[in-house]
Amino acid sequence: MTFFFIVISVLMVAIVAIVYLFLKRQQDHALLQLQTELSLQRQNYFLPSKFEAYQRCILLLDRISPANLTLRSLQVSQNAKTQQSILIKTVREEFEHNIAQQLFISPQGWAMLVQSKEEVLRVVNMAANTLDTNASATDLAAKIIEIAAQLEQFPTEICRSFLQTEFQRFSA
Repeated sequence: MTFFFIVISVLMVAIVAIVYLFLKRQQDHALLQLQTELSLQRQNYFLPSKFEAYQRCILLLDRISPANLTLRSLQVSQNAKTQQSILIKTVREEFEHNIAQQLFISPQGWAMLVQSKEEVLRVVNMAANTLDTNASATDLAAKIIEIAAQLEQFPTEICRSFLQTEFQRFSA
């Protein structure tokens, strides 16, 4: 009788364990499916925003690159100091207009973008400081381009290349 009771108890424990493991496996599988679907929905939701952020950051880098910045913002009737202020204001406004893009690109990419902006401002100020007080806006533009040309690759180009590579890895 006790032997029969022990066998039945063992069988019941085994059945309970099998049912538990089966239900646990089902629950884990359902949870994995839910997580996968959520991840896919999140990616589909954020992908357009990420795509736009990378586009806008590349455009920002192009707009603040020394050659494009000086050509786009050059006011030949101004003196160098006034042109310096215009260029600095333009770079800061471009950057501030795109500040929210940091939500969608990597921290390293954003740090490079900020560093690129700072380098552009540094070059503008450096060029302005080398000119005399009666220099023209055209003199400043030429000096900025001259300083930027001394670098093998300007930080805006390095950052642009990094962001393009990062986006290609992300979107692949």
